[in-house]
Amino acid sequence: MDKEDIKNKIVEYWDRQPCNINHSKSELGTLQYFEEGAAKRYKAEPHIKEFADFSSYNGKRVLEIGCGIGADAIEFAKAGAEYVGIDISQESLNLAIQRFKVYNLEGKFYLRSGDEDLSDLGKFDLVYSFGVLHHYPDIQQTLDNIHDSLVDNGKLKFMVYAKNSWKYAMIQKGLDQYEAQSACPYAIAYTNDEIYQLLNGKFDVQNIKQAHCFMYNVMLYKQNIFQLESWFEAMPVDMRDAIREYLGWHLLVDAKKA
Repeated sequence: MDKEDIKNKIVEYWDRQPCNINHSKSELGTLQYFEEGAAKRYKAEPHIKEFADFSSYNGKRVLEIGCGIGADAIEFAKAGAEYVGIDISQESLNLAIQRFKVYNLEGKFYLRSGDEDLSDLGKFDLVYSFGVLHHYPDIQQTLDNIHDSLVDNGKLKFMVYAKNSWKYAMIQKGLDQYEAQSACPYAIAYTNDEIYQLLNGKFDVQNIKQAHCFMYNVMLYKQNIFQLESWFEAMPVDMRDAIREYLGWHLLVDAKKA
């Protein structure tokens, strides 16, 4: 399968079921739908808010690579950022645009991938991408474009999957899969050293840390019940915290334009 075929399959995959689209059972596109979805997202992944640091970007220009249905996008806008989002999935963008209408906030959205020319969007104080760069080939071209899109000393914050993680071990043994929906057409995980190699020469890494291990019973989680799996429930709290910190699925990268 050539690269273009892979890209087409990636688009089809995320159009079929945009990320987190089922986090609420309320009517799609309503205020209640978005509120419930956001609450579930940040309860399951509380590290996102600390990592994104939304409030620090009041009055700043923010570009999100892979905005999805706009969960983090709306938080940047609420904080007063001048927000621009791109995504390869039109279905995801439609919901992100609807979310901004519901909250009566301004943002600009474009159907585009990170490896395409971004120069017409202008310069940004922050480029943010959470759980996206590992799902699309040409990450190096995307990083080159991000570098060109940032102001001097501009920040890059992104999350990719971690090889040195509990979940990756389960995937390698056939006991888990990359995404909630099966047959994800493209996904890759990284080590810290690989991140440094990718960013070398264009970005100065400020911090890399791990977080997040999904420990809940999936079937109950779909019913909005946060019940730990029995083997995690049997662990002391500090042991679960150690798994998140040292074997977490999310590799959180904070860098600055060199």
